[in-house]
Amino acid sequence: MKSIFLVNPISGHGHLDAYARLYSKALIELGYRVVLVAEADADAPGFLSRNKVPREGLFSFVSFSQAANSPDRVQASRSHLGAVQRARIVWEEEGLGGILQRLIIVPLRITSAVLSRIGSLGSIGKALFGLKRRIFQWLSNYRIARAVRAFLYPDSGRILFRTMVQYVQRASPLVDISRPDLVLFLYLDIMAEGPDNRLALDCADAAPWIGILFHPRLAETPLAGIEHYLESKNARGGIFLVPAAIEIYAKATPGLEFALAPDVADLEFADRLPALAEEIRNRASGRKIILQVGSIASHKGIATLLNVIAKADPKRLFFAIVGEVHWKSFNAIEEMQLRAFYARAPENVHVHEGYLQEERDYNTVVATCDVIYAVYSGFNSSSNSLTKAAGLRRPILVARDTLMGKRVMESGIGLVACEGDSDDILRALDDLVTKPSDSFGFAQYAREHSIESLKLVLAKALPLWLGESAG
Repeated sequence: MKSIFLVNPISGHGHLDAYARLYSKALIELGYRVVLVAEADADAPGFLSRNKVPREGLFSFVSFSQAANSPDRVQASRSHLGAVQRARIVWEEEGLGGILQRLIIVPLRITSAVLSRIGSLGSIGKALFGLKRRIFQWLSNYRIARAVRAFLYPDSGRILFRTMVQYVQRASPLVDISRPDLVLFLYLDIMAEGPDNRLALDCADAAPWIGILFHPRLAETPLAGIEHYLESKNARGGIFLVPAAIEIYAKATPGLEFALAPDVADLEFADRLPALAEEIRNRASGRKIILQVGSIASHKGIATLLNVIAKADPKRLFFAIVGEVHWKSFNAIEEMQLRAFYARAPENVHVHEGYLQEERDYNTVVATCDVIYAVYSGFNSSSNSLTKAAGLRRPILVARDTLMGKRVMESGIGLVACEGDSDDILRALDDLVTKPSDSFGFAQYAREHSIESLKLVLAKALPLWLGESAG
């Protein structure tokens, strides 16, 4: 039996955890042994049990800490090293940018410590201490150092393949597998592209690999060039959710195989009504509920949504904004407005800041609403919010002239509006809340983006990725 290792680089984010569960189910039902390597198991064992998928001998989970043998192994291994040895490690892992960043940060920390001491030594010291505060406010968390590092070390802030490859290698003996037949990285968009990471992917005992690329660069910005990790000799191809990417990448990388997969979604419900869903329903008190759910970021069209709320009839429409707020994604004015809004939301708005840890709770909250709001700004990729809408039978409003807009109009699962146009959006919302539920094409879209559809795609592509005959 062929083994496929699923690597989830960041747990605790509903979309990726859902993919860990859904791809595990699909692969097991296709006859593969699955090993999930991640920080947390994403409730994959429970999901498989609830869906009657056999797990004995077919599914294993190895946490990052188990694979590394210690969650602090890297830091502990450096604590006893001298400055030259630590500098060599930084050079190997981060290049010149990492060295320069530290050359800026260390003097700033020393200066901070010295000025803090002087600050307690009378009026001169207080003046110097005030100067120190202004300097550090301007630097804003070593902004200069971060800019230098971002320029010289583009992989700054990205997840290192070398770390993930080590986890896979260390996890293999724990599940009695010498080497995976294939590794599937569930999220390539945040992975490092530097040469040291490609070397890690190509080391002698590394396995062939593929990954899911949610926002393929060549399809969005052709001049930016291909993702460099796809130049790895162990790369076999990838999975796209954006149709236009297939032909573009096939031409750019003729040796690789790419598959267009449905944007699957977990559609399980909670056993009981979550307190959040009950509170939203009670506060709405019969008004139509418009729900913005998921990560609350600038590209989600939040600034426009606030304008929509200001213009909407509060006796007719009730809005719920649910999710973790990514404050850094907003510009200074947008952030100020949003913070003020959260501090004193209108009576016809319920705000809930934070991730919903349970996907089943998330789905139950969605089912509580009347319309899903997803008029994103400058977003032309796929989104499984459409699959949620179809599977949970809730109409969705998205931006016109986007991939999401095209899919919504073709399937009839909602309406489109011009992004940034609060009047057009409000007109569309008024239309959606009056349309009968049987006028939407939920069933067809749900079938097209189901696990069964995913299995058909994987059954065709996996033999190619594994070097087998497709016949």
